[in-house]
Amino acid sequence: MFAELFLAAAFQIGPFYEQKPGYAAVRPFYSREGEDTDVLWPLFMGHRHWWRFAYVLNGYSHADGQSQFTAFPFWWHGNDRDTGGYCGLFPVYGNHPHLAMMYDLDFALWPVWMRYRTPRPSNGELMVSNVILFPFFHWRSDGSWGVWPLCGLGRRRESDHRYALWPFFTWANYREDRDTAGAGRSMMLWPLFGSVSRQRESQSSFIPPFFSYVRTDCSSRWRMPWPLVEVENGCRRRRISVFPFYESVENFGYGDGKRESGVKRFGWRLVELYDGECRVFPFWKSSEDHIRLWPFWEKKLSLDGSSESRSLSLFPVKWVPAVDRNWAKFWTFYEKRQNPCYSDHSLFWGLIRWRSR
Repeated sequence: MFAELFLAAAFQIGPFYEQKPGYAAVRPFYSREGEDTDVLWPLFMGHRHWWRFAYVLNGYSHADGQSQFTAFPFWWHGNDRDTGGYCGLFPVYGNHPHLAMMYDLDFALWPVWMRYRTPRPSNGELMVSNVILFPFFHWRSDGSWGVWPLCGLGRRRESDHRYALWPFFTWANYREDRDTAGAGRSMMLWPLFGSVSRQRESQSSFIPPFFSYVRTDCSSRWRMPWPLVEVENGCRRRRISVFPFYESVENFGYGDGKRESGVKRFGWRLVELYDGECRVFPFWKSSEDHIRLWPFWEKKLSLDGSSESRSLSLFPVKWVPAVDRNWAKFWTFYEKRQNPCYSDHSLFWGLIRWRSR
């Protein structure tokens, strides 16, 4: 007992200081675990290759020479392995090798002019898009163009999409493609009516998206009206939803058609019953590897038979590493670590410890 009290005083002082192999914390000011460093989390976070301050200043560096500094959203500069150096002062001028879904982005006096590339789904080649006075004028290297919202043409792998006075009138023509619903056409006169007629799909919508019926080779779906009532019956998925009271979803295997997973929900997502898991938001969760009775207690289980439990457990999301390092100790008065041979107990941040077998 005296030896454990001595270790507790040497390596842990209440919730404020803790040190052990690979871990050190002076809460709530500083913590370090492995390659993660926090200072007044979430104000500052650091890792081996990156750091972040107040979600505004970000830095990144890598051994292969790639690096970037960002003062979101106004300034960035960096080095890229493929394109070399780049920088930007938003909205004046800049370029970026990969931002969101855009590659080789260039802009000047945004939204006056912008140019970027995106991968084409058919062959993976990059398609060049040019935009003037975003979002009003654009054209692309595949022949797409638009004068929004008056009229426009968008080309995709297997289809041509057109609009006039968007969103009131849109229509499309589809070519045969084995990965889609086949050749055919679609149209929508919003907000009154819409239809799809393709080789492997048909759909009718009234006052879209509220009332619709969809039928494919192996599935059908009713919405009457969406999102209140929805019924889906297919070879891969079956779903019944009466929003916000009840929902039942079952998923089936692609090849053998056997049931793979399912969930029943009550009160939208207040009560969820998965296969082997129960959730009652936010108070209760029970699964194979985690049990929580919020805000009083939670337990994490491992495959080898060991477990960790603690009380209190005020944070509503399970075992977030940064929260555990910097804040959880302030409300965690009791901890228990258990294996098949014995259990270690810690009360009041290690001031009282004992072992039971």
